[in-house]
Amino acid sequence: MATVASPAGGYVWEDPGDSIIIQVNFDLVERLGAAVKQGLGTGQRGVEIGGILIGRALPGFGRTVLIEDFELSTCEHLRGASYTLSPGDRQALSRRLERRSARQVVGYFRSHTRPGMYLDQDDFAVFSRYFPEASQVFLLVRPEAEGPAMGGFFFWEDGDMNRRSPYRQFPFDSERLAAGGFPIAGVQPVAAPAARLKPVAVPAVPKPQASKPLREPRAPLRLPSLPWLVVPVIAGLFLAAGLFVSENGPAKPDAVVKAKVSPPVDKIEPLLPQPEPQAAAPAVEPAPAPPVEAAPVRVPKRRPIHKPMLTPPAAPAAPPTRAARAVDPPPVLTAPIQRTEPAAVAAILPSHASAPAPPEAEVSYEQAHVGVFRRAFHKAADVPASPIRKVSPAGSAGAGEVDVKVFIDEAGKVSRAQVLTKRSDMADAALRAAREWQFTPARKHDKPVASEMVLHFRF
Repeated sequence: MATVASPAGGYVWEDPGDSIIIQVNFDLVERLGAAVKQGLGTGQRGVEIGGILIGRALPGFGRTVLIEDFELSTCEHLRGASYTLSPGDRQALSRRLERRSARQVVGYFRSHTRPGMYLDQDDFAVFSRYFPEASQVFLLVRPEAEGPAMGGFFFWEDGDMNRRSPYRQFPFDSERLAAGGFPIAGVQPVAAPAARLKPVAVPAVPKPQASKPLREPRAPLRLPSLPWLVVPVIAGLFLAAGLFVSENGPAKPDAVVKAKVSPPVDKIEPLLPQPEPQAAAPAVEPAPAPPVEAAPVRVPKRRPIHKPMLTPPAAPAAPPTRAARAVDPPPVLTAPIQRTEPAAVAAILPSHASAPAPPEAEVSYEQAHVGVFRRAFHKAADVPASPIRKVSPAGSAGAGEVDVKVFIDEAGKVSRAQVLTKRSDMADAALRAAREWQFTPARKHDKPVASEMVLHFRF
């Protein structure tokens, strides 16, 4: 463990993976802890504060950072107590960073009054834009109502960071750090009187604007009350009018009543005409006559009369009979029908021979080369990523070779792909195929990490 002694002494925080060492002065712990505790007493959940960390990176000790001071950055608190920077707050932070040297700014910090210990998406966006250096860190301080506050560091790991929780938490109190068996560098802290601590102005939570008072609902209109004597008078008038109408109402004449009585039975007309009786003729054999088609009997149409039918209806007339006509047989075919052979039919029909499928490209892969800067501040993964699903695009033979660089996340999926070979007709096909690859993620200290790989497509 590399430690650097400072005049005030400090606590040494180490990454379990030995990728970074952070030393915090005890004087900073006391002053920043007092500012965070002061913000806790404002409002129901308190108010979160934040700003920049000032110090220096220690050369000759690898990736080691010394934090000596801090500077608060204003926040409008548009989302209540949470320290979320608005566009105006980000401009103020940018101007504050411009007044400082790039070597002095070693990180970013904020207090955390929410449950848990994590960084949200807004924290990651601000840290990625204003603190992209590998040696810059993110300090999160969570105050407690009873007992000391807790602190934790977040830092860059191969272009990304673990935002779910810090790898190691520590009490944000210099006396507890010195007496609790934590790694200490330099002189141990001495309890300083309260007068030495500089008061820090903590912004108050803006009060919500009072809403406009709602208009009072109008009372429903009420009719003026009538005297009690008017009600029985009106009821008597309605009763008299009803009696007058019932006695002098129009009576129905007897003629109308009699018209609704059903007529006598003997005057009911039959629905169909009855056949007239014919006199019996002497039995004489008639002369043979040629067969004549019997004419159909036409029944006159009458409107239906809705009366009770007493007499049974007459039997329907028999359908007319017609003489059978002789049907000529079909003519005999003199010429035989020519049959087409299957071979001739095959020669007439067009051929639909399927074209051969285009050949698939040959694929090989290798790990991407890491630059000098990244090799100095990042350690390579212990176990590289390996493909579990390969997709080979189809293309024309002899099109050449296309190299595609893929960026693999912690889940083994391709988050981004980049074509390295320019001016190739098969670049788009290779890029689409590379995005469909899947890998087992690379591992560092038995944890999945992001990695890069180069795919070679040969057509």
